[in-house]
Amino acid sequence: MKKQQWKTLFSGMAAAVLLVGLIGGAYAATGKRTAELDYNDIKVTMNGQPVDLVDANGTAVEPFAIDGTTYLPVRAVASALGLGVEWDAAANTVKLTGGGALVSDQQAQTGTEAYSRTNPAPVGTAQSIQIDTWSEKYNASVVILEAARGAEAYRILKEANQFNSPAEEGMEYIVVKARVSINSVAEDKAVRLSQFSFDAYSSDNVEYDEVFTVDPSPAFSGNVFAGGTLEGYFTVQVSASDKAPKLVFGAGYDGSGGIWFSLV
Repeated sequence: MKKQQWKTLFSGMAAAVLLVGLIGGAYAATGKRTAELDYNDIKVTMNGQPVDLVDANGTAVEPFAIDGTTYLPVRAVASALGLGVEWDAAANTVKLTGGGALVSDQQAQTGTEAYSRTNPAPVGTAQSIQIDTWSEKYNASVVILEAARGAEAYRILKEANQFNSPAEEGMEYIVVKARVSINSVAEDKAVRLSQFSFDAYSSDNVEYDEVFTVDPSPAFSGNVFAGGTLEGYFTVQVSASDKAPKLVFGAGYDGSGGIWFSLV
């Protein structure tokens, strides 16, 4: 995420704007005081597009002002910018991480590279992404919740539908459970999500062909407006000898961009 976007978002706001409202409600003030909260239907835009401010559960949150200083929910604003955000209670610190992906404390401490095609995020690790194409403009948080492979994957598929056939010779299935939360969308449009929102690649970076199966319920498919979350299953087929297959969400037609996830 370019630093200039920070300037774009916050230019024109009152001086000393503070970001608060992280996990559990962190209050950015020193000492105790009594003040009246001023709610005046404060709105936030990014590059001219409205930002829907929601918390981690998708519930709308409203900015407010105290004595002329505007307070914004840091998680909602960070998500709109494609930034990761964490609350470190021990250090009493809000941690923002850039590049469109969440960087873990372990990565920060060891200096390892952020998640990428060569270092995909582990199962269970959330990342954020800003999509900006001619047809779609939205911000999303994405996580791979589960990835069942081989015999277990085929068992799941057979339970979903007895007519699901075995994987091709030399290949095996991976049944993926994914969750995508749409944080903001330009022009209040719905985002169409499905298994085709992801592309599967081998450990040596060759794209796998799409596979068509009857997936377990709920299938990962649907339209989602800002503040909504889609969670469900889809299936990919990979080489049985591939030790580290991976997924990318939001890559361009030429393979550029996107956020990467490990399937092991």
